[in-house]
Amino acid sequence: MSEAEYARLLDDVSHAFAEGDQDNARVAGQVTSMRRAANDNQIEWPLIPFPSGWHAS
Repeated sequence: MSEAEYARLLDDVSHAFAEGDQDNARVAGQVTSMRRAANDNQIEWPLIPFPSGWHAS
């Protein structure tokens, strides 16, 4: 990756993280409810433990 490509990558990342109009649209002190996930079937899934000797990463 050349230095020019790296500089452009940094510019793109900083542009993506910059605050936009949507970020500032919230009213201070207003509590918004969390959105419901599209795949939320409102049941709690049971915890299924790994078998003995198995590990997750």
